[in-house]
Amino acid sequence: MCALSEEEMSKVHVMVNAKEMWDTLALTREGSKEGKRNKLTMVKCQCEMFDIEDHESIQSKITRLQFILNSFKILGVNC
Repeated sequence: MCALSEEEMSKVHVMVNAKEMWDTLALTREGSKEGKRNKLTMVKCQCEMFDIEDHESIQSKITRLQFILNSFKILGVNC
């Protein structure tokens, strides 16, 4: 409970058990299954459309690619 922000605390402070708190926080942070599917679709599109642009530096390209890979990892997809 000490690690929660004020916003998170306001969502769970009236709940009586840890399971209710966990489920509420998981839904808040991860979203619903449909929302997670939508996020995954969006990240897949970003990956498919990833293109090296002429005006970009190598570091910028790496950063964009790393963001996409991290998004997959957050959504539970191993690359």
